[in-house]
Amino acid sequence: MNELDLIIFQISHKPITTAEILKKIKTEYKKKVAQKTIYTSIYRLENLGFITKKDKGKNILIQQASIPVTSYLSTLIESYSHLINKGIFKETSLNILLTLLHNKHTAKSIADVAAISLRNTKRYLSKFHKLAIIKKYNKEKFTNEYTWEINKINNELMKFLEAYEEFRALKITKSMDTNAGLIWLNGIEFLIKSQKNIQKSNFKKTGAAVLERYGLKLLPGDKFYFYTHRKLNIWDHAFLTVISRRQDPTQLRYLAYLYKKQTPDQIEFKSKGNYYDKKAMKSVIDLFHNKKESSELKFKYIAELEQLYGR
Repeated sequence: MNELDLIIFQISHKPITTAEILKKIKTEYKKKVAQKTIYTSIYRLENLGFITKKDKGKNILIQQASIPVTSYLSTLIESYSHLINKGIFKETSLNILLTLLHNKHTAKSIADVAAISLRNTKRYLSKFHKLAIIKKYNKEKFTNEYTWEINKINNELMKFLEAYEEFRALKITKSMDTNAGLIWLNGIEFLIKSQKNIQKSNFKKTGAAVLERYGLKLLPGDKFYFYTHRKLNIWDHAFLTVISRRQDPTQLRYLAYLYKKQTPDQIEFKSKGNYYDKKAMKSVIDLFHNKKESSELKFKYIAELEQLYGR
């Protein structure tokens, strides 16, 4: 959304015609815009699901959609009107902010998740930092890069981003399969369960169906897809398998079996675990490094899997 989109969005908090919108923009906001440009913004807002249109005689009434995300956006703009012309609500900006919503990231990591160049990522981060929207931490020991995080002191921004996170994920999901279920989401990435075969580059098949590549010949009963721009590796798929069936302890045992068989790099394994499932990661590390068993994860369970699939 650009500046004009946001102005139209705010103006339409009550039903209003396009002619009235044009008049308000010229008189109250002192902006000269063509009627065609107004229609383009309205079309964009409608596609986003942020406004609705209704015929009233010869006129068309525009109004904010009555959903939580638009309510939070309206409150945010009212409280911080200076953000309207800062480009904060453009798609790339929102993708970066959502990426930082639950996790700290380096610029390189953000660029990977959000699928934008490192140069542009750093440019956006610098702008957000100056606006006090994000916070910068000291360089990480292993990467020698600064880490970034959302500044959670801005409650209005947090409420909007949290609502927009789910709104966006559901909108993308329903465009693929109206009956699909949202299983897990983290910023701009999310996991879904679908009965359809989804063949889109950003929807990557995952779960038990993929673990066969790594020596686990399982019979998947459901189809799981992970929406991401990144390339996924064994630990992405292994943790996503655990997430896909949280109530089934067998999935955690598969993760532990693969950990023993593959002997992963500790930094990478912990990084993936911190992103997807800290509890599962800790259980596996406790088992092999601290000899600490739990009711769900014991050495005998790993031995049973080794008899089935080999060491």
